Amino acid sequence: MALFTSAAFADEPTLTNAEAKFDTTTNSKNRDTKLDVFVKNSDGNKVAKSKDNGGRWDRNSSHTVSLQVEGNPTKADAENGTVRLALYPNKNNKWAFNYKLTLKFSDDSVITKELKGCVLTQSDATRTDSLK
Repeated sequence: MALFTSAAFADEPTLTNAEAKFDTTTNSKNRDTKLDVFVKNSDGNKVAKSKDNGGRWDRNSSHTVSLQVEGNPTKADAENGTVRLALYPNKNNKWAFNYKLTLKFSDDSVITKELKGCVLTQSDATRTDSLK
């Protein structure tokens, strides 16, 4: 029989910082369009989030969004998870972009996920990408 103590888990790195950098490509995000970013673990629980990111993001511009870390997630919680983007346009909006998610941990390790050629619209407003 295995016996685990809280000290056994103390060495597991925890998430200390999360950010997503968006590079708008051929189609701008409108001023009144909001963007939510969620990082979830493999069970679907949020480990980091940023909601209601508004403002116009012009073509060929970059915007970095800081995410709020939820609780005390471990690296193991995050590395098998997903990133979910949800666009909330006020009217018609087609936003074309690339993005890079960066997760930093207490042991100075980093997980990054970079995707190119992404598009969100009023009729296709969400996407979920694996962190693997």
